Amino acid sequence: MRVLVADDDAGVLMALELLLLRQGIGTARATSPDEVLECLGRGEPGGDGNAAMPFDAILLDLNYARDTTSGAEGFTLLTRLRLECPDVPVVVMTGWASIEGAVEAMRRGAADYVPKPWDNARLVALLRGLPPTRAVRPLAPAMTNVRAPAMVRLFSTIDQVAFSDVPVLITGEHGSGKELIARAVHDKSGRKGRFVAVNAGALAEGTFESDLFGHVRGAFTDAKASREGAFARAEAGTLLLDEVANMPLAQQSKLLRVLQEKQYQPLGASVLRASTARIVSATNADIDAMAKCGQFRPDLLYRLNTIRLHVPPLRERIEELPGLVQSFIEREVSRYGLEAPRVAPDVLGALERHSWPGNVRELEHVIQRAVLLSARSGELTTAQLELRGEREASARALGSERAPTAEPQTVRDAEKAAILHALDRFPDDRRAAAESLGLSRSAFYRRLTQYGIRPPR
Repeated sequence: MRVLVADDDAGVLMALELLLLRQGIGTARATSPDEVLECLGRGEPGGDGNAAMPFDAILLDLNYARDTTSGAEGFTLLTRLRLECPDVPVVVMTGWASIEGAVEAMRRGAADYVPKPWDNARLVALLRGLPPTRAVRPLAPAMTNVRAPAMVRLFSTIDQVAFSDVPVLITGEHGSGKELIARAVHDKSGRKGRFVAVNAGALAEGTFESDLFGHVRGAFTDAKASREGAFARAEAGTLLLDEVANMPLAQQSKLLRVLQEKQYQPLGASVLRASTARIVSATNADIDAMAKCGQFRPDLLYRLNTIRLHVPPLRERIEELPGLVQSFIEREVSRYGLEAPRVAPDVLGALERHSWPGNVRELEHVIQRAVLLSARSGELTTAQLELRGEREASARALGSERAPTAEPQTVRDAEKAAILHALDRFPDDRRAAAESLGLSRSAFYRRLTQYGIRPPR
């Protein structure tokens, strides 16, 4: 058995590792939500083409450095883990145990709840009694049997270039499926190593080199053990640098050097290591415009976009929608052991009329919610979809003088509008505004600067 232990307290991590190792349970450690997600990208390719999960359970603290009392970070991470790794049991652990916290953790899909300080015997027994982990299904259905001409052309290009080791830059709006395309490039490449995804735009300045290149024991004050970086984990495989356009210029220069020299040096190491990972990067930003105005290094852009793949938004490949809907419904009923609902005749039409500003990710969440809401009645209806566009259409049909304004027409407009909406919702809490958008605090502030937004004081 192998358990991923996540806590920002080094003493807690050490105590848990010693306890579990004495019981013959292997461990890996993570000190932040981002590190948890990184660790879950370490699976070796399985026989069915999916990544085999390297952990049998996750022992998850609710509070991290950004927020030490509310548990908001831990709950947000738990929700994401239940979506992306539905078959890996998560045991939540916190020092501020309460009935409300336990109920919320279980509501979000935790297998159990353990207060600190923990009881050693109970904790070990709990972990050993968890159900065995099955192979994890991907977050979204594989993009096979595509119909839309733009997607047919995209996969044709992937077939032509996947075998090579040249860098690939993937562009597209938020939620359009850029990571799935990166995985398709890796799967078709025949590379023996792992697929490792890193949110390059959210790497902290102080840990950037350690996160990407690793470090040896004693490299700095808190380096009590050696750590592999993303480049080492992706050796002979594929390294996805997501949100690459959000990297600060100082970090861009460090990445450029590795790409130029094909080697890197872990912090504190005396020798260089060869870089054998195929680099795939992704962004939703207008990276060419950023390079022209000095926000992104042109020489790094040249290194990243030898091959450029653009993922069209869902509204431009609406032919894919019926297949995606069916795949999402099948996944949800299988995950929760439900009967497949009968889909009302007008559901597909409502979905096709929606503008899908959140793309495939929005569709996924809409269907997940609708399937759960339809469990009792056995019928999935348009009311359960809760599509804002449908309400707006009804308002316009009734001649309402207060019909909502049109959706933003560009990616930049949509992202700026989302940020302004988050600031309206959380005028006094920038951290909450960032989390509502799925952004780290540093990435949120970079976007404020990028769009010239000055939040109310």
